[in-house]
Amino acid sequence: MMPPHCAETSLDRNGIPRCCVIEAGHEGDHMDHQARTWEPPGTVLARLHETWGRTHRIIWTGRMWIATAHRDDVHWRTEVEPTPAQLEASLQKHSRPPDRPRARSAPSAPSAPSVSSTPSTPSAPSAPRVLDATDTGGAP
Repeated sequence: MMPPHCAETSLDRNGIPRCCVIEAGHEGDHMDHQARTWEPPGTVLARLHETWGRTHRIIWTGRMWIATAHRDDVHWRTEVEPTPAQLEASLQKHSRPPDRPRARSAPSAPSAPSVSSTPSTPSAPSAPRVLDATDTGGAP
C-alpha cells in the first residue's frame, strides 16, 4: 500500500493545476508528477512580503497570487498571477521594489548657533518616522 501523498496544489505558469506527489507531511519544496518543484506558499509569501510588503499587500488565495498597492492613487494598483515568479515580474514591470529603510545614525551633538546678519526662518520640524511590523531598521 502506498502512503498518502501531500496533495498541495499550485498553478504552473500557464495556469494549469498541478498536485504534489511527495508523501504527506514532507518538509521543503513540493513536486508534481513531472518532477517540477515549487516552494511552499508560506515561504514564498514571506519572501514577497519582505520585498514588496511596504508598498503592497500580498496574498495567496490557494490558487492565485495577488498584490494590491496600499495607496489608491497609483497607476497600476492590483496584480493577479498564477505563480509567484509572474507576480514579481508584473510588480517589477509596473513599479519598483521599495527602498529598504536606512539605519539611523547616532545623533550628533548640537552645534553652536552661528551669528548671522540676516534673520533666519525657522525650519519646519521633520515628520516622525512611522515603522511597520516588518521594518528591520535597515538590517538585511
